[in-house]
Amino acid sequence: MDDNRLLADEHGIPWHQPKDISHFRHYTQGKWLLVGRRTFGEMQGWFTDHTPLILSSQCGYTPAIGRVVASVPQAMAQAEAAEQNELVCCGGGQVYAAALPYADKLVLTRIQHQFVTSSKAIYFPNWNHEEWLEIDRREIPMDEVNPWPMSFVTLERKNFGGESRIESKL
Repeated sequence: MDDNRLLADEHGIPWHQPKDISHFRHYTQGKWLLVGRRTFGEMQGWFTDHTPLILSSQCGYTPAIGRVVASVPQAMAQAEAAEQNELVCCGGGQVYAAALPYADKLVLTRIQHQFVTSSKAIYFPNWNHEEWLEIDRREIPMDEVNPWPMSFVTLERKNFGGESRIESKL
């Protein structure tokens, strides 16, 4: 997300940061991913070693790969039944908002820039920063292929009492 929590707009993600893509692929490798239908469509070709769970309320929707789920708890139950110790939420904005109450960990990329967008901007949901503890941060300077500096930030929820675990990766 950018400095204003922007994720994307009607044209997609407004930045291309190869180090962020590499970080994302490394973190999510082999894991189950919770995604919305639009994000799923935009990520075609990325699911070679993932199991996508597509959050959708559309009846009859059948993806070529992965499974459709109607709720975050259903996705968590399916991941747990498959003995997955981690379900990584990968967006979009509505899916992040639905998953955030269940999350005990946030793995965020913070692009240090404020992008100008269309009226169809999609934002990461606001969260109560007092409920979270920063446990890791890596500052990544801009370079010849990554035009904006960024931070890889990991937060853990303080006093999380939930039994299931869902993580959010942006």
